[in-house]
Amino acid sequence: MNEKLRVRLTVGIIVVFMSLLVGGFVHRMLKPVIFSKEKMETYGGMFFDKPRIFRDPVLVDQYGKPFNKQSLTGKWTLVFFGFTYCPDICPTTMGILNKFYQELEKKGEAADVQVVLVSVDPARDTPEKLRDYVAYFNPAFKGVTGDFMELVKLTGDLNAGFTKVPLEDGNYLVEHSGNITVINPRGDYHGLFRPPFDPLRLRMAFSSVRAQYERDYGE
Repeated sequence: MNEKLRVRLTVGIIVVFMSLLVGGFVHRMLKPVIFSKEKMETYGGMFFDKPRIFRDPVLVDQYGKPFNKQSLTGKWTLVFFGFTYCPDICPTTMGILNKFYQELEKKGEAADVQVVLVSVDPARDTPEKLRDYVAYFNPAFKGVTGDFMELVKLTGDLNAGFTKVPLEDGNYLVEHSGNITVINPRGDYHGLFRPPFDPLRLRMAFSSVRAQYERDYGE
């Protein structure tokens, strides 16, 4: 083998080696980091070692179609319990969830994620009203409602209580949990995020949750 060919071969090997090294580094940089339990708590996340099975809800979505356990499988679901007459926490949280969802879309990570507002004010929040409300924040979002007792069972199963608070003018508000509940693709209660929320931190923490789920379940 002549000297020129030997030099070319050596350079080629170095180039291939450096490409593999850089490729591995980039892959590690892009791979979601799995948070420790302690770090997740600093991001407002609380997730179970073993996801919890809960009762099959009997609800309807903003189009009047059945919404049940089957509607919660095959995708990650972020559930916020609120109501359309809510003056503060609901529109604020829905706006944050929209920014969070848009960040997922930018990274091509939104296809297996759905955001659902479950109304805890079934007397006023008809499917039609929910349809307009959730679409204002994001057309991809779902609005869900149902009979009072069905909502009581669901909120009880998902640690998200609510209660009606009468006002002096005869109207009322609904006090409710401010958490974002996370349902995994198997339809199990995976955990929750507590407020205050930030879209970027929420996306980072959710990416960690999803990465750990994929590692643990191979899905």
